[in-house]
Amino acid sequence: MEGDVRASDREREAAVLRLRASHLEGRLEVEDLEERIARAQIAVTRGELDALQVDLPAPPHEVPETTGRLPRRPGRRPFSERKVLGESLEAVREAALAYLVPPLESYGYLLVDERDDLLVFAVRRGRAEERITVRLRPAADGRTLLLARGTAPLRIRRAFARMHD
Repeated sequence: MEGDVRASDREREAAVLRLRASHLEGRLEVEDLEERIARAQIAVTRGELDALQVDLPAPPHEVPETTGRLPRRPGRRPFSERKVLGESLEAVREAALAYLVPPLESYGYLLVDERDDLLVFAVRRGRAEERITVRLRPAADGRTLLLARGTAPLRIRRAFARMHD
């Protein structure tokens, strides 16, 4: 039975990220979030993890797991990166600008939208426009969730994959 299958570390981490996202959406109070996170971190089975999320709506689409490997396929490819960084939203935003803008500019990407929690880069390729969207979300524990997606060459995809604490 699925609920009796032992949970992996990755599944526990995904459950914690979903709980934090639900808190940011206003679905969980801080005390409830902390209790559920503590229970998720010691959960042994998938059923225990599912029980912590049963009263939350299903995610609108499959959320990519935290990425851990560097991309290896050359060329312009779609990508998605999810990082939990141990700094405040403001610090992560400034670091992202300092670290990502130079390689993006070398490929012709321009910063077309800049907000506290959103960075959008775009480049024209013939009639088409390629975009890279970087969203930043504060987590309850002072860390920041960085979500990046778009289409980019290998060097850019690797720059996003290398972002860490």
